Amino acid sequence: MRKVTCPCEQTFSVEIPEKIDLDRNPENYDKLIEGNLLSCVCPTCEAVLNLDLALTVSWPSKNTIIHMIPEIERLALVSGKLSVKKNSSYVVGYAELVDRIIVLKENLEPVVIESIKYHLLQKAKESRTKTTPIVFFEKINESGELEFHIHGIRENEVAVTRVPKHLYNSIKEDYIKNPDKEDYTALCNGSYCSVRNVLIEDSPNA
Repeated sequence: MRKVTCPCEQTFSVEIPEKIDLDRNPENYDKLIEGNLLSCVCPTCEAVLNLDLALTVSWPSKNTIIHMIPEIERLALVSGKLSVKKNSSYVVGYAELVDRIIVLKENLEPVVIESIKYHLLQKAKESRTKTTPIVFFEKINESGELEFHIHGIRENEVAVTRVPKHLYNSIKEDYIKNPDKEDYTALCNGSYCSVRNVLIEDSPNA
């Protein structure tokens, strides 16, 4: 049980997991992807709350342990002030967790996916939006292309971009040959691999 405080100021206990194992309980995969795993309903005002709480996801068949930390702890993580666990990877916030889980399900390399995101965001900057776009990996479609969704180019719209699998394979081959290349190392801050580690918000209104 975890204690939750609703914006209506009601505090209550709810059965929200702190740890899940996707091999032992594969039903949690769908709950996670659909956004229901850390959701609850306030018993007082009946508001649906999507909670930004820490969660550890174990996936032995993928040889991975992912620690999701709340968005409020991002600065502590990237500045090295947050104590991190060995042999684990980190993501910040639920959206990054879903993204990473789908990447692993599709047997893709996270560093390569984050590299592709960087290039997509650089391209998106040419539209000179008033907000900083963010991008998430969505799926491999029926044609074998990698599908990404870019938020923030246009208000209330999501841009869908498809990347050919051969481009992914080309970048992966380069990454395997040159793992210490700055294009890749810049994406990783310790155990936190994310395009958000790269400073791309260089516009005055970012």
